[in-house]
Amino acid sequence: MAKTIKMLVVCFLLCHVTEAVSQDSLVITDDILHIHDILISGNKVTHESVILRELIFSPGDTVFKMQLIPALQRSKENLLNIAIFNFVFLNVKHLGDNQIDVTVEVTERWYIWPVPILEYADRNFNSFLESRDWSKINYGAWLKWNNFRGRNELLTGKIKLGYLKEYALAYTKPNLGKKLNHGISTGFSANQQDEVYIETVNNKPLEYQPPDLPAQTRFNAYASYRYRRKYYTSHALRFDYYDYHVSDSVAAVNSNYLGNGATSQNYFVLTYQFNYDVRDSKVYPLEGYNVKFKAEQVGLGITDFEFPSFRLTGILMYHQKIVNRLYFYNTTKAKYSTEKTMPHILNKALGYNENLRAYEPYVMDGSDYVITLYNLKIQVIKPNSYTIPFIKMEQFNKIHYALYVNLFADFAYVNNHFPNPTNTMVNTWQFSAGGGIDLITYYDQVFSIYYAINRYGEHGFFFQVATPFDRW
Repeated sequence: MAKTIKMLVVCFLLCHVTEAVSQDSLVITDDILHIHDILISGNKVTHESVILRELIFSPGDTVFKMQLIPALQRSKENLLNIAIFNFVFLNVKHLGDNQIDVTVEVTERWYIWPVPILEYADRNFNSFLESRDWSKINYGAWLKWNNFRGRNELLTGKIKLGYLKEYALAYTKPNLGKKLNHGISTGFSANQQDEVYIETVNNKPLEYQPPDLPAQTRFNAYASYRYRRKYYTSHALRFDYYDYHVSDSVAAVNSNYLGNGATSQNYFVLTYQFNYDVRDSKVYPLEGYNVKFKAEQVGLGITDFEFPSFRLTGILMYHQKIVNRLYFYNTTKAKYSTEKTMPHILNKALGYNENLRAYEPYVMDGSDYVITLYNLKIQVIKPNSYTIPFIKMEQFNKIHYALYVNLFADFAYVNNHFPNPTNTMVNTWQFSAGGGIDLITYYDQVFSIYYAINRYGEHGFFFQVATPFDRW
């Protein structure tokens, strides 16, 4: 009885899986297949339990024959989405009497990355090209150890010097418990900088270097717990501590930098986040959707922090195949805060970690905002792979690649109750449009170049690169 119920649940989930093969290969039949065993190969480092956790079937399960190929495809996507394998292949061995073995062959990635740091410290690459200030260079090293101990754990450490000095250490274990559905993470970061964005004027951050250095120091420590129910739904609870200190000159030039002329602020943040993700890929999705919801309480009454607030953030990402090689994508994010008179460091909206395309030189500060991005993607080169003959290590000798051309339109609105009169981009709709090219390749790197124009007629070419090393 239990196996029958489990089979029905699996089939219900599979009904929502996007068709992954041609119609000719899905022959509708009432036949039921019994999964005898799951045979795993290629996992020289990774524990089998990590791989089995991502499969939507187990030994002893039964599945309708018409649902077998979608089940294999979804399981393959799950394994690729944990980002510890370069390639995954699932096949079936027929044993007779409707008995099958499922074979899982993985090609593991290289997991230990001691990476030198040489980077610009501006908000984005285009801002650096505009300023061409070579003093804003960071250098150092960091270590990222993926799949630590073969259990999909992550260990990271960073030492950064130069324009921004930073030290950080973090550890994540995503698979605790008998069902591997509990996870924990913890870490800290400390940074020091001699120059700060003291305020926003004419829609651009104004840089200030005080005579009494350092301009700012910041310390953050956190601990979080995550519960991942089945495959696609997770709940997380995170506890943060922040401690800011600025020089007397910074507080004198902008008394609202930390609020009320303060030279220090420390506070706690409690965050709950819900995530439901059924996209086919986390690197460059083409089908599926992702719903995120976050509730944050900034200031818990433990310290003398004078600006407690409650913040809500919602994100919806939707990806749809229209016809062969043509895809539609929309993402919408909205954020609301109960407190409208926040210090400058907590009043940032767009232009920092999130950009409206063609607005790269600008920032928009405010307590609330909404941003929505629309894309049409044309697949010029389908996902493919190439083996480099002179490289012997399997972690590096086979690369994947795909190329897309896209058209886009972006819209955003930032709500600021106490705007500087020179910051004309807040409290009014902003929009842009353009087109570009995306190249997806080696170790999940995404290179993008695009041409965009904003509502003011400003236009140009912009370049972005997203790599696994950015996902700190």
